[in-house]
Amino acid sequence: MSDQSYTGKACPQADLGKLPGPADAGGGAPDRIRAEAALVESNERLRLALATGKMGTWTNELDGRGRVRLSPELEAIAGLRPGEFAGTEQALYELVHSDDRELVRDAFAQAIAIRSDYEVEFRFLPRSRPPGWMLGRGRAYYDAAGKPIRLVGVAIDITARKLAELEIARLNSELERRVLERTAQLEATNQELEAFAYSVSHDLRAPLRAIRGFSEVLLEHHASQLDAPGQELLRRACEASHRMSKLIDDLLKLARLGRSELRWQGVNLSALAESIAAELRKAEPERAVELVIEPNLRAEGDERLLGIVLDNLLGNAWKFTCNRPRARIEFGFAAEPEPAFFVRDNGVGFDMAHAGKLFGVFQRLHSASEFPGTGIGLATVQRIIKRHRGHAWATGMVNQGATFYFTLPETRDFEL
Repeated sequence: MSDQSYTGKACPQADLGKLPGPADAGGGAPDRIRAEAALVESNERLRLALATGKMGTWTNELDGRGRVRLSPELEAIAGLRPGEFAGTEQALYELVHSDDRELVRDAFAQAIAIRSDYEVEFRFLPRSRPPGWMLGRGRAYYDAAGKPIRLVGVAIDITARKLAELEIARLNSELERRVLERTAQLEATNQELEAFAYSVSHDLRAPLRAIRGFSEVLLEHHASQLDAPGQELLRRACEASHRMSKLIDDLLKLARLGRSELRWQGVNLSALAESIAAELRKAEPERAVELVIEPNLRAEGDERLLGIVLDNLLGNAWKFTCNRPRARIEFGFAAEPEPAFFVRDNGVGFDMAHAGKLFGVFQRLHSASEFPGTGIGLATVQRIIKRHRGHAWATGMVNQGATFYFTLPETRDFEL
């Protein structure tokens, strides 16, 4: 008995199901047909998986004749037409880059000698396209006497991956070269800054001291030979040289901020603020200022530098409330518009149209005759906070006070 199809294809499942009785009587032919159909389907799935994964299989018979078979998928990867492969070991190694043939031979030999699987990456030479990379995996099989009879393996086209790895290596090398160049440039810049700082500290201070010293001598010993306008000019020269000296000091401090090493630790900002407030009261005990400091405010950072931040902010608040009969200065922590520490005062304030100038070097919204200063303090604050990976900003209104905010990271998430 036979089950015959005139369509040239395996019988469909529905037709096979119609013959249970005769099939059993005929020796299980439908079961064989089902098994063969399942095998065909399994082979199709395998071929699809191999093609999709850019891989193929190969077999080398170790019978002395060197017969090698490549799967159609592997032939396609190698750029071979069906039947073009010669089927010999020599033809197989001709597909391997000459520099890697010994590597592949050694991998095969070792797998046979120690009865282990092999895995080897090598360059291969496909037809009609540039060389690529292949990953070979497989094992040797032996007869009952322990003699190797066959090498079987799968080869995977990993050209895309290797090209990506090579590109990543090239980019890393380029990045490393750029880092070295930038590091050298930074070192040269730092050396120039050191030379500049030395020049400012020594070469500029000497003539400045001479100008101030000669002016003071004239005022002290020769004032009678000058009229009132002449004496006023000398006093103004002395004051200008004093401001210049203070400006040089502040500039040098600002320049050093970027080069000093951060000493990271927990900092009690409230305690720092209390200490600064005590110094302000001591300097001007006659002033009645309500100074409110929120207790136990803590952060992580460099205690010395954060002390400079608070000293500048609280000092500014103290200065710009000097004309208020009931001055109030507050240090605290706010959740809005974002979590940040703040120093708030009810002093002269500022026009928000000029807020962008506040943290620039030498940017002043009030004249030196109104409020003394060099215009360096807020620039110092900004630089220190940026070094701590935070940011600073301010809000205010003319004659209604100002609030200066700054953020600090909650945890140490970067290398110093």
